[in-house]
Amino acid sequence: MSDNIAPGTHLQNLILNTTTSDQKKKNDCLKIIKVVLKNLSDPSKLNSEDPKYRQLRLSNPKVVEKLNFASNPSALLYLEAIGFSETTDGESGEKFLRLSEDSGSNRDASYFSACLLEVENALSIVTPSAPVDSSFSEEKKTQDMSDYTTAKPSSTISTKNLSEKQKARILLEKKRELEALEAKKARAKTQKLLKQDKHVRKHDSNWKSGVSAACAKSGSSISTFRDRHGEN
Repeated sequence: MSDNIAPGTHLQNLILNTTTSDQKKKNDCLKIIKVVLKNLSDPSKLNSEDPKYRQLRLSNPKVVEKLNFASNPSALLYLEAIGFSETTDGESGEKFLRLSEDSGSNRDASYFSACLLEVENALSIVTPSAPVDSSFSEEKKTQDMSDYTTAKPSSTISTKNLSEKQKARILLEKKRELEALEAKKARAKTQKLLKQDKHVRKHDSNWKSGVSAACAKSGSSISTFRDRHGEN
């Protein structure tokens, strides 16, 4: 497992990987990961009882060939960093890379949407002029990957004449921009909840102040601004 290392670091290492000079191999690997993340960013698939959207079957030759962990070790480290682990089916004996059930409550659909954008940015750097296949469907089952084709890159930045390090730097900048955007959204959500709470306290005649869960657990009260000065 790649503990304490940000997933984006592994993507940068994949781009800079000199073991695999063939950009097509990196491209194929990232496309497989993109399809997985596309499914996981959909709440109905992420929480589906069917595990096919949350796993990659390592007995599938096409999947193994495109992921090519031998040449792209950072790809495996990336998948592990976002919550995947290798497991063996008890009945069939097949090996899978499967999203761990204990991967963390923070790994929800919005988390994987952010990962998806990160991978799309990496794809645009590896193949800035990748062709678009109008018949591409990102609803393919990640278990089989039988009709895997080309995805359209999301970035409009030209990276044709940039070095690998410059490309990785662009990826890092995009990652930071994404993190800042997610933080801004989180703050807006918190502010909205605070306003809703204030509205309820002001207009709901049944609302009354009570002991918080933290106080009830610790047995000591916390003197807040509201306690000292009231609602207004």
